[in-house]
Amino acid sequence: MTSRRSKYDTDFGASVSKALAEARLTQSGLAERTGQSPAYVNQVITGRKRPSPQWIDTIADALGLSDRERVRLHREAAKAQGFKLDLTRK
Repeated sequence: MTSRRSKYDTDFGASVSKALAEARLTQSGLAERTGQSPAYVNQVITGRKRPSPQWIDTIADALGLSDRERVRLHREAAKAQGFKLDLTRK
């Protein structure tokens, strides 16, 4: 039995998709707001391309995300890229 892959293979993609829905914005609309092609936006959201930290900030700005939501996107993108984050305070 094969499992069906999610449309968004990462938490980052799912979060951006949710933020788009809340902003009533399409991927094409996000592409227009960020100056990227719709294909590139789709590839980042679906996990086929890795977003740079600067581009994550651009997405957050375009969607009007809070600082907390912005940090969450950065953490999710880092996790999707295989980084392990130690978020404990010392």
